[in-house]
Amino acid sequence: MTERRTNYNLEIIAGPCSAGPENIGELHQIADMGTVSGVRVVGLKSRTDLNPTGEGMGIDFDVINAQILQPGIERDILPPSVEYARDLSKRGMLVATEVMLPEIQIPYYEGLIPKDKLLLWNPSVNQLGWQTMQTAQYAERNGWAVGIKNGKALGSTLSEANDPNHEGTSMEKAWTGLAAYAQSANEIILIHRGVDVPEKGDYRNALVHESARRAKKKVPGSKLYFDPSHSYGPKLRDQIIEDTIRTMATRDGKGFLYDGILIETGTSKTDTNQHISLEELEAMTKELGTFRNLRTPEKVVFSSTSR
Repeated sequence: MTERRTNYNLEIIAGPCSAGPENIGELHQIADMGTVSGVRVVGLKSRTDLNPTGEGMGIDFDVINAQILQPGIERDILPPSVEYARDLSKRGMLVATEVMLPEIQIPYYEGLIPKDKLLLWNPSVNQLGWQTMQTAQYAERNGWAVGIKNGKALGSTLSEANDPNHEGTSMEKAWTGLAAYAQSANEIILIHRGVDVPEKGDYRNALVHESARRAKKKVPGSKLYFDPSHSYGPKLRDQIIEDTIRTMATRDGKGFLYDGILIETGTSKTDTNQHISLEELEAMTKELGTFRNLRTPEKVVFSSTSR
């Protein structure tokens, strides 16, 4: 993993749970804001229950499913979300997407998305190191980043996990273990999305900021991003803006604990009830800009091999 020098200390990545023709305009509106440097463009969903019709599985389902059923077929049809990613990266936006099948999904991005403009993350239900290693190898070759979401199971009580003096939970061990598999990547980003425990109350997934702090310290050179959407969920949606701003002020030594935010924004066919609006996103970024240096979209030069 290589060290990168930056002139910002907070990156905001926003967009819908699922990308599609109904919200592509919103993704470009996010790009227009100027205070958001990245967009979520998720075309294949890691849903617990498979719908073989493709409904609710993401706009890339048909193309990716064809690759599964017919290994080695020509990749002459781009998954729709990859087309979105290409167009948004040309506007200087970093694109973040979820990866379940590295050797099927990621090759479509090669030659289309330039260095430093793609963040590939694992679903929280997938804590397998070998798939993370595959993702990291693609990231190393193309100069992209690997995002690692923590698993849902904590292996401890919430009070123990959030105790600064606690030695660490089994969730942290798995989280940092995945980072070891991804060590060849250009950049490793740990993504805190909460944990599913009985005492979570109205949270979709309970917050364990101290666990996140310990994990970051155990992975030298890594960054830590916060996913408030999957933490607060629909029941606490109205608290997302205020609490995210407060969380971004949390210190870690001389710096800040969190280096970025991955937040669901706008409208979507899935999980819309935990999204913030575009107007709320813009207001939040302006407030965050009063005490953090925000990363802004950066224009890139595409090689002649870019399709």
